[in-house]
Amino acid sequence: MAGRLTRQLTLGIALLWLVAVAAAGSVVKVELDEIFDGVLSESAQHMLADILERQRPALEALRPGDPPIVPLSVPHEEYITWQLLAADGRLLARSHGAAAVAPRPMPEPGFFDSRTTRTYAEPSADGAYLFLLSEPAAHRGHAIRATLLQLVLPLGLLVLGSLLLVPVVVRRAMQPVRRLEAALVQRGGANLVEIESLGLPRELSPIRQDVNQLLRRLRQALEAERSFTANAAHELRTPVAAAMAQAQLLTRQLPAGDPHQRRAAAIAEELRRLGRRVEKLLQLGRAEAGVALKLAAVDLLTPLHLLIDQMPERHRIRVEGDGGDAFIVHADLDMLAIALRNLLENALLHGDAASPVVVRLGPGEVSVSNAGPVLPPERLRTLGTRFVRLGDARGSGLGLAIVRTVAEQGGGSVDFFSPARGRVDGFEAVLRLPAPG
Repeated sequence: MAGRLTRQLTLGIALLWLVAVAAAGSVVKVELDEIFDGVLSESAQHMLADILERQRPALEALRPGDPPIVPLSVPHEEYITWQLLAADGRLLARSHGAAAVAPRPMPEPGFFDSRTTRTYAEPSADGAYLFLLSEPAAHRGHAIRATLLQLVLPLGLLVLGSLLLVPVVVRRAMQPVRRLEAALVQRGGANLVEIESLGLPRELSPIRQDVNQLLRRLRQALEAERSFTANAAHELRTPVAAAMAQAQLLTRQLPAGDPHQRRAAAIAEELRRLGRRVEKLLQLGRAEAGVALKLAAVDLLTPLHLLIDQMPERHRIRVEGDGGDAFIVHADLDMLAIALRNLLENALLHGDAASPVVVRLGPGEVSVSNAGPVLPPERLRTLGTRFVRLGDARGSGLGLAIVRTVAEQGGGSVDFFSPARGRVDGFEAVLRLPAPG
């Protein structure tokens, strides 16, 4: 914005200056024409009387066919030239640099222009002579151009000064806008704190007030949603666990092959899935509540190995890049463990059971990939959104949403690839977290 203002102001100043120069040029032309015409006519009157007085005997002695009189003088470049014509149009006398022939047709008294000269014709009092005084036609244009050039030259200094001074003034004037911009950039799902005064001018204050009002409403809505999700999940966890325990007990008490045993086992399995979904909702609520903002230097290997040891299918997990080096990131240990657990569970659940889940470690990142069919791009773009499932209908659709929330809360990011990088099939999730400052 500062650059645009600088360019527009400089261009506006230059255009206004050029318009002023054009208007001044028009006025200068009119005024110079009046001055030069006045000088030309006055000079013609005085010179005619002087020439007739000094050259009258010679003029009266001229006969038709005689060459015109040219007063003796040292040859020089004449700016103004003159000719003296008889009443019949014969050239009687001329200056050193004037044309050697009389103009045709015979000019009328007053001003007239030719291709190269501006001429004033002055008749003598008795009408026997016509005196022509001429100046070069280009002289006035040269004088006007020289005048306009003196007016245009300061424009370069003005433009240069504008390019140097306007950005400084604009940047200083734009400081409140930059402060407001920086405050807006800091706001998001992890920061809904209202914007302070910032010393904004009157024109920007309504924007701050409207944004603060929006942030208040958004914070209230998110708090209500998170509170409902957490409370609902918390209230459901105990009765679901109790119901699952009763279903499992009933399954063990019924005789093998009894149809009621199969129904009880199915009920226990559904309750187990419901319990997992409740647990995911609690994790999501905890992540969105901002727990992940409690950041510290954490070694990725510490929670990763603990989680792998707890996995029932840990034999399917292969870790690459673990050469004994520490992979330190800036994160919350508990929330990092939740994110890694969801990545591993997602890969084990949706990946090919006959292929390993590969965990690759790198500076500031961990990727989890599994074999399986390639996801279409439109499906891939929706991952990380609540209740969007990967592959078939298994799972709660919350695992990758929890991973994305934890990454964003910690200042990191998560990217999804299908096919996995370096493969022609499968799926890969890459969790990136910042290094300790």
